[in-house]
Amino acid sequence: MATPQPFIAQDRVRWADVDLVGIMRFSAFTRLVENAEQEMLRSVGLSYAKIFDAPTVWMPRRHLAIEYFSPARIDDALSLVTYVSRLGETSLTVNVDVRLAQRNTLVAAAAMVVVCVTVATFEKRPLPQIVRDALAPHACSVEEARAGAPGSH
Repeated sequence: MATPQPFIAQDRVRWADVDLVGIMRFSAFTRLVENAEQEMLRSVGLSYAKIFDAPTVWMPRRHLAIEYFSPARIDDALSLVTYVSRLGETSLTVNVDVRLAQRNTLVAAAAMVVVCVTVATFEKRPLPQIVRDALAPHACSVEEARAGAPGSH
């Protein structure tokens, strides 16, 4: 089996993301986190359309933390380095390292805890095996993901 690697998506800082001096606002990073998660899921065959087609389980967000390191400016190309740092019994942690694409500078690091619940009662339940299997190629520690990031050696 191949060594787990982060999934990398591309995005860009948009006009709607910036403040008056052209620096990306802190609140705009949630768009990037959601886009990165959605693209990673799509890449492993778990598109939102498939997940939300007659769901019996739901995976709401329980916690989101974002640490900011360096500014991103309007029109900057971004790499969204996305991986699963923890696969628990009923939850998982999705990490997104936002990097400037050309310089590989770490702009921000997000960690989001997603919990698996039943739709009918919203009680916690084990993560489906299909989710575990699909995300295994992108399950690695923060250190492993950052060590493997392009330009980090």
